[in-house]
Amino acid sequence: MAHSELSNDLIKDTIESLANLLEEFYVFPEKAVKIRVDLFEKLSEGEYREAVNGYALSEVITNQMQKISNDLHLNLYFSEDVLPSKSNDSGSSDYTELRLKLNNYGFEKVERLPGNIGYLVLNEFAPPELAGETAANAMSFVGDTSGLIVDLRNNSGGTSFMVAFISSYLLDNSSPVHLNDLYWRSYNVTQSFWSLPFVPGKRFGGNKPICILTSNITCSAAEEFAYSLQALDRAQIIGEKTKGGANPGGIHRINDHFQAFIPNGRAINPITKDNWEGRGVIPDLKVASEEAYDIAYKTLLNKVLENNSKHPNQGEDQLIAEIKNKLTLL
Repeated sequence: MAHSELSNDLIKDTIESLANLLEEFYVFPEKAVKIRVDLFEKLSEGEYREAVNGYALSEVITNQMQKISNDLHLNLYFSEDVLPSKSNDSGSSDYTELRLKLNNYGFEKVERLPGNIGYLVLNEFAPPELAGETAANAMSFVGDTSGLIVDLRNNSGGTSFMVAFISSYLLDNSSPVHLNDLYWRSYNVTQSFWSLPFVPGKRFGGNKPICILTSNITCSAAEEFAYSLQALDRAQIIGEKTKGGANPGGIHRINDHFQAFIPNGRAINPITKDNWEGRGVIPDLKVASEEAYDIAYKTLLNKVLENNSKHPNQGEDQLIAEIKNKLTLL
């Protein structure tokens, strides 16, 4: 689609359809009304005719909606190609499954660092029905480590079901723990997420120290994971303030070339009664993201050394020596 085809009729149709979808689906109806009014005001004033192409128009409208709503999940997207209708979209799930599989379901790296510190690089919270086996293997691998770094610096989100699944490995199985709630406008119901009483493989457990690394890219489900464990006082967050996207939703086709992601739900943490939308998850220790790993590693080595030196068990001499040696090199 050439930019010359961005006609007044297409712009008008996009604005009208988008406004209707917002009023029907957006989780905050009062904000949907404000956005609708603003959209039509700018349409009548001819501001959108200044957009040179569909990409520019989608950027202008996205910025406009986010300014009013303070909701980073609210987005308008443009496609040069004609967007598939729902009836012709059967291949999308196959594409998603293959993409996830070829990316190892977001599990980029899992290893044991010197000093018996586990290191997990997780770039996506993929659905457990697809990624459960990979997740169980990764979490079992770090189950016997003495401290754990979970690196979410390049994680932009995923599903709350995987957040609950992985969180379960980091808690005890004595009783389920309430992690998060999602309120859904369309159904007027609140969906609760709890830790699982059983997980396949080996738990890391609820007592050993954890550091979660964040950046300004960390978003959505990755923020949910960090926010929930921080609220439970289960993990120390090290890095940068996260992006600030807490409201889940879905893609809505507007016409042949425009579609929108409209949040239909909002997160509600059972402890804070709030979420991280527009604010991000605030780290316990704010540092540049590129420095977060070294600081977390050193922090955990010192915690493990302190814990093991108080009442050393037989067989821990080698670990204590390994930690002391590593700390001299850092």
